[in-house]
Amino acid sequence: MGVYPPGQNRSTSDLLRDFRESSVCSRASSGADTAEIDEKDGNEKFGSQLIKAGSLSSLGTRSESMASVYSQGEGRYGTVAVRGDVEFGFIYNFGSGSLDISIKQCKDLAPVDLKRNRSDPYVKVYLLPDRSKAGKRKTKVKKHTLNPIFEEILKFVMPLNEVERRTMWISVWHSDMFGRNDFLGEVMMPMTGQVFDDPSSKWYSLQDRTEPPEDESVINSKGDIIVALKYVPSEASPKHSKKKKGTLMILIKEAKNLPVPKGTTLPDPYCKCYLLPSQPSRGKQKTGICRRTTSPRWEQTICWDDLTIEDVSDRSLELAIWDHDRLGHQDFLGGARFNLGTGKHGGRPTTWMDATGKEVTLWQQMLDRPNFWVEGSISLRAALETIKPEK
Repeated sequence: MGVYPPGQNRSTSDLLRDFRESSVCSRASSGADTAEIDEKDGNEKFGSQLIKAGSLSSLGTRSESMASVYSQGEGRYGTVAVRGDVEFGFIYNFGSGSLDISIKQCKDLAPVDLKRNRSDPYVKVYLLPDRSKAGKRKTKVKKHTLNPIFEEILKFVMPLNEVERRTMWISVWHSDMFGRNDFLGEVMMPMTGQVFDDPSSKWYSLQDRTEPPEDESVINSKGDIIVALKYVPSEASPKHSKKKKGTLMILIKEAKNLPVPKGTTLPDPYCKCYLLPSQPSRGKQKTGICRRTTSPRWEQTICWDDLTIEDVSDRSLELAIWDHDRLGHQDFLGGARFNLGTGKHGGRPTTWMDATGKEVTLWQQMLDRPNFWVEGSISLRAALETIKPEK
């Protein structure tokens, strides 16, 4: 520590910085389990902990090479040479609709405190690409051991088809009293093709730090939407009149395999519907919100009245799925447009008469078969050119 003139007061933050740079603190508490102290909480709590800290070990006793140490949001990497194994198993629980991960134990972990040959390990789990705080699960901390026994079950509630698109990231950490937790090793396991009905646990060797892969299939795929369309002519109009008015109906049944917005947890999707060109008096209509799912089931019917068959032929039905956010910003999850794909409305070019493939086919089938439901599964588009961000 630096030398300060007599009578000069030092701030608590200065003391903390000196302790971090020159020593490793070990608590003088008992071996009871404690919760991990996150780095962002460390500066709020260190005042009392600094006074209570037990013995100090010099920097030389920590298995640390300063040239290779670097920090990220989760903690510090490169402070120890990774070694050891972790034992875990998993099963999909159809009763609770959750992936249940059984964290058994670790053995032969690297010691952060070389003098006492010990660490304070805990295990943290994410299902990538979700690295949000809400997407994190972790065990309790086991004090002063290189062979911790956890025997804990960590649960992720989500559909099985969503689990299969994820990568399980299991990492082991040393819990530091100041929140600067040290990385002890990890296991990366893609969930595609895994067996989910075998709860038996297995040993896995811990690996050095690797950058978590971006799951392109999850990020880029927009999933599918299942809808049914029907046009119902009005009984009050003349039977053979081309101006016969009627009702356009769409049953929005469900969506499957919606994307998870980057940096968030499972979305809260809802579907917004427009009959283009939209009219202010009949504006947008939308479904209810399904909470925390990538496979929402709405089963909701939306209608537009006073439309002739010619009107419907020259209009476009746009669906846009959004992730509801109470704080304001909402993420676009995917969309579709149903029309004849002519590129024109009223004889004039327009961008929203751009349906293709099944979008056109389903719309044409509806026009050809009034009074009958026609149903189809449509791949969602990653973008709709005229779509505006939701607020």
